[in-house]
Amino acid sequence: MKSFWIFIILAIIQGLTEPIPVSSSGHLVLAQALFQIESNDATLEILLHLGSLIAIIIFYYKDIKELIVDNWQFLVKREKAKKSSFDYALKLVIATIPAGLIGLLFRKNIEATLSNPRVVGYTLLFTALMLASTFLVTKTKKQPINGFRALIIGFGQAIALLPGVSRSGITTSTAMLVKTDPADAMRFSFLLFIPIATLVMLVGIPEIMVQPDFSDYAISYLVATIVSGIVTFYAMRVLRIVLKSRKYHWFSVYCATLGIAVLFIF
Repeated sequence: MKSFWIFIILAIIQGLTEPIPVSSSGHLVLAQALFQIESNDATLEILLHLGSLIAIIIFYYKDIKELIVDNWQFLVKREKAKKSSFDYALKLVIATIPAGLIGLLFRKNIEATLSNPRVVGYTLLFTALMLASTFLVTKTKKQPINGFRALIIGFGQAIALLPGVSRSGITTSTAMLVKTDPADAMRFSFLLFIPIATLVMLVGIPEIMVQPDFSDYAISYLVATIVSGIVTFYAMRVLRIVLKSRKYHWFSVYCATLGIAVLFIF
């Protein structure tokens, strides 16, 4: 079932739920079950995530540019004043390793859960628990992310390979639980999304190219990708406001409610 409006609805769902900690992958699984979409074609999902990836790069463009320029100056020009940016990039690499290894080792097991709404019900409840735990975070002095904290956050991202576990939710929550400032936690979480999402894009490109009907739906795919990107960008602005107001844990109510409803329905 490949309707233009179904594409747009899925794009909006992806755009809203990628940054907001309610699991974009879980919502896409539920939407596909609701609309009775049965397809092994990963083209749309890959392109919707591409839209979100572009939006996140635009949102953090200055930070990304600074990291690239500073690392170049540190590695090539040996400017020691730029070492802090190199250290930050290294922490992103460390945090990426767990998801990369687990994704490669257990890819087939993970893929087997991607069409199971009941799995999403249980993992949404887990996401709700993680989000609710941020209510316990005190206003005491926050700590910078070091190598050990980066690794812990990375394991959180690895768990988010399961549909229904919010990647942004579990990485941001984990960062906050290890006493990272909420704004810094959000920044690290989304910068961490970029390498793993880029890897998914590179792996997914061959799958897109072999689809015989890709050209037939090219306009729909393009529009859906743009919609996903625009919605993601503005959802991130909303999320930043929520984090500043320290209301992040309220998303747990939505995840718990939806998770229970899914288990009853499916």
